[in-house]
Amino acid sequence: MTSNPYALRGAPGCLVAAALVLATVSARAQPAPPPGEPDDDVELTVPATPASTATPPSSAAPPPSAAPPSSAPPPTPASATPPASAAPPASAPAPDPSSAPAPAGALATTSTAGAPATPSTADARSPAGRVGLPTTTAPAARSDAPPSLVAEGSNYVRPIRRGLAWWGFVQAQYQRNDLSEDQLAPGGEPLNQDEFSLRRARLRIDHGWENAAATLEMDASTLGGVRIGPRRAEASLLYRGAEDDTITPRLVLTAGITDLPFGAEIGESQRDRVFMERSIGSTALFPSEADIGVKLWGAYRFLNYAVAVVNGQPLFDAAFPRDPVAAKDIVGRVGARAPVDPSLVVEGGVSFWNGTGFSPGRDATKASVTWIDDNNNGFAEPHELQGVTGSAAVPSQTFRRWALGLDLGASKRTALGVSRLSGEVAVASNLDRALLVSDPILSGADVRQLVLSVAAVQQITDYGLVGFRAAYYDPNSDVFEQRAGVSHIKDESFWVLSPTLGLTLSHGRLVAQYDVVADQLARDDRGVPTNAKNNQLTLRLQVDL
Repeated sequence: MTSNPYALRGAPGCLVAAALVLATVSARAQPAPPPGEPDDDVELTVPATPASTATPPSSAAPPPSAAPPSSAPPPTPASATPPASAAPPASAPAPDPSSAPAPAGALATTSTAGAPATPSTADARSPAGRVGLPTTTAPAARSDAPPSLVAEGSNYVRPIRRGLAWWGFVQAQYQRNDLSEDQLAPGGEPLNQDEFSLRRARLRIDHGWENAAATLEMDASTLGGVRIGPRRAEASLLYRGAEDDTITPRLVLTAGITDLPFGAEIGESQRDRVFMERSIGSTALFPSEADIGVKLWGAYRFLNYAVAVVNGQPLFDAAFPRDPVAAKDIVGRVGARAPVDPSLVVEGGVSFWNGTGFSPGRDATKASVTWIDDNNNGFAEPHELQGVTGSAAVPSQTFRRWALGLDLGASKRTALGVSRLSGEVAVASNLDRALLVSDPILSGADVRQLVLSVAAVQQITDYGLVGFRAAYYDPNSDVFEQRAGVSHIKDESFWVLSPTLGLTLSHGRLVAQYDVVADQLARDDRGVPTNAKNNQLTLRLQVDL
């Protein structure tokens, strides 16, 4: 509704105004509806563009119940709830979508009939958002919350709002690892891993218009040294269709440093993620969530899509390395999210990656002579001198790498809180770029990877959460080794079990996670691979700006 219903002209207008006054008095005289039931007798529509609102003639005074001038916001009755189709002004925070059904193309609402009511804390994010669970609503704060409290939401279903907004968060943590030693590795790198660190400090600015948007997000961390650099820098052109800015645009063209559209974990907001980091397999294949390139994405009704063409070089040490390959990598995901009933939302998607890897080869070496002092007498003797044959240079080569992924998830609102169950599986070839880096040119054969992850999170009222994740990663399914002259299949797989417990407040969250790691990285007295003791405890305090 964009016209002013109180813009009256002439005598008929006076009669209509009097009728409206009587109707208003009668409505106020009626008792308020019981809590939890919608009030169908009161409705308020906020015009999307105040300039289009009609005004009464200057010769006629407005009736007592007329709306105030456009320069002042209209008074909102305590029992009135703005409909979801109304678009808020750019200068005002978005209304709380939990009290109205989401329009087509939006995410399903979290607060529904028969579900527990959302707390009335005015300046807080929703309880599910505080826990880190998908709120299944378009990311929006309460009606009087500052823009910095507007949740980021999923990267696959993300409205682009008009106007200027900013937000950020700080994650400080302490971790203790069983592998920690008070020693230095060859080269001078400390082996101690028991330390306090700044995991993330983010500050993000968004500015949206009708058909364009820009985002700049900076990140600071002390892991591996102090690092400050861009986390996201996006320039976007978009087509909203007939939807307002609380709905994901139907078509968005984004260029710059942008998130990779593969799987559910990468699409998760790092601010709202319950677990400390992504699963071990996801981190191995995708060391960073972002890359430089161009992305086409959007959503329509329950469907969402994203396809990107990127360099294929992950973010290391707060800088993207120069791409050594002319061919670019293509990555994409097609997903769906739909409400099964008022309290249950099911979502999922399929992802793909197809690109070109790079093997740097090696330089030529000259023939040389080495001396090994066998008897430790400090004198070079003929039998202690050995010749080393020179080698020719190995030229750089490229190789194909690919991946296919499937992710599924479901969120259920109960009397205890939001329950979330999710799973993800991916198969890949030559795509490990962080843990056991794939180079089929040097190894002489393609390397296959398998990624599995299953997670469950339960919100406990508005102030707690408990979660558990089981992650499996096999970086090479076709590797052999010899022990005592006999060939054996070498198991290089990892199992990581991560129980999590957290306390959630309106502006912060304190989470503890213990990672139980099972691998075959150690050797026993017989030289047989065995589990290495490398479990880790992490305590993290997060506060939103």
